[in-house]
Amino acid sequence: MIAIGPLNVRLDLLAMMASLLILYIGLKKIGLAEKERDAVLGTWFAGFLAWKGSAIVLGLASTGSLALSLYATGGTWSLLIAAGVIAFFVFRLNAHLRGYWLFSALSLWFATTVVVPKYGTLPLLSSPQPLHIYMAVLISLLLVVTWRWMRTPTLGALIWTGVGTIAIWLIGTYVTGTFEWWGLILFVGLFAIAVYMARPSKKAVQYGLALLVLLAVINASLPDETPRLEADSSQTGLNIGQMPPNFELKRTDGTTFNLEELRGQRVVVNFWASWCPPCRAEMPDMAKFAREQDDVTIVAVNATTSERDVADAESFVAPYEDAFEVVYDENWIVGDAYRIQAMPTTYVLDEDGVIVAKQFGAIDHAWLKTHTD
Repeated sequence: MIAIGPLNVRLDLLAMMASLLILYIGLKKIGLAEKERDAVLGTWFAGFLAWKGSAIVLGLASTGSLALSLYATGGTWSLLIAAGVIAFFVFRLNAHLRGYWLFSALSLWFATTVVVPKYGTLPLLSSPQPLHIYMAVLISLLLVVTWRWMRTPTLGALIWTGVGTIAIWLIGTYVTGTFEWWGLILFVGLFAIAVYMARPSKKAVQYGLALLVLLAVINASLPDETPRLEADSSQTGLNIGQMPPNFELKRTDGTTFNLEELRGQRVVVNFWASWCPPCRAEMPDMAKFAREQDDVTIVAVNATTSERDVADAESFVAPYEDAFEVVYDENWIVGDAYRIQAMPTTYVLDEDGVIVAKQFGAIDHAWLKTHTD
C-alpha cells in the first residue's frame, strides 16, 4: 500500500495497471495489431470490472450503503466471478493469441508478486525467507520459456506452462500455510493431461533439474527475514516476525484494556475511524468473523484524535461492541507507536504476541480467515 493522505492505494493494483501499459506498448512493438492487443489485454479489464462490480453488489448486500460498498473487496466470490469472466473471454480468443495472453498473465503475476513482500519458512530452513523473491524468480523463468513460443503456441506448450504455474502457486500456498488439497488435485490432473497429450522432452527434463540447482543457489545467497523474536524478548518492531509495542487504552465504558493480557491468544489489532469509508466497509465482515471465532480476539483501536466528535465513533461502533474489544486512542500515542499513516491498518499477532501478518487497507472475512488459521 501507498499512503496518500488518509487513504491507501494498493501496490499490487498499481503494478498491474503499469504492467498492462507496458504490455500494450510491448505487444505493439513486436507487431500485434491494435485489435489483437485489445482482445488480449481486454480480458484483464473485463475481469477487473467483474471483480469490482460484484464486490460492490456484495458490499451493498452486506452494508446496505452504496457509498460504503464502493470500498468492499467481495472476498472469494468476487474473485471467482472475475476468474470466470476472464476464462470466458480467453476461450473466445483466436488460438494464435492464447500464447500472448498466457505471457501477459505471467507478466502481471510477476509484477504483483515483486511489489508485495511475503515471507515463509521453507523446508530444511528454520528462519523465514523472502518468498516473493523465490516466486518471482520462478515466474521469470516461465516468462522466458513462454517468450520463445508465444507467437506460435502449441497445445502442449500451453498445458505445460499451466502445470508450471500451478506448481509455483502450490509452493507458495504450502510455505505460507494456506495450502488447500483441491489445488494439489488440480495440479495432478493437469500434469496427467500434460503427460498424456504432450510428453516432456529430454531437454525439458534437463531444464527442470537445472531449475532445482538454481533454487538451491538462490536459497544459499538470499538473506533471511528479520529474525523472529521470542515472547520474552524486550525488543519490539513492526515487521512480520517481530513483537509490536504493548499498549493500554480505555474502552467505551471507561475500563482499561491492556494488549499484553491477551498473550496466549491470536489477536487482530485494527486501527479505524468512523469517518473512514474503507473502515466502515470492513466492519461487518470483521464482526461476522469475530462472532464465529472463539480463539481470535479483534481489538478495534479508534483514532480518536481524528474524530470530529467522539460520540460519532461510539454510535457507529456500538452494534459491533459485542464482537470486538473497542478502545480509544485519545492522544494518538498508540497510532504513532504503530506508525499508522493511513486507515484502516491491521496487524495479526500469534499466541506469543508476534506479528504474523499485516494489511494497509480494508480487510474482509476471507483475509481474516486466511491469516489467523
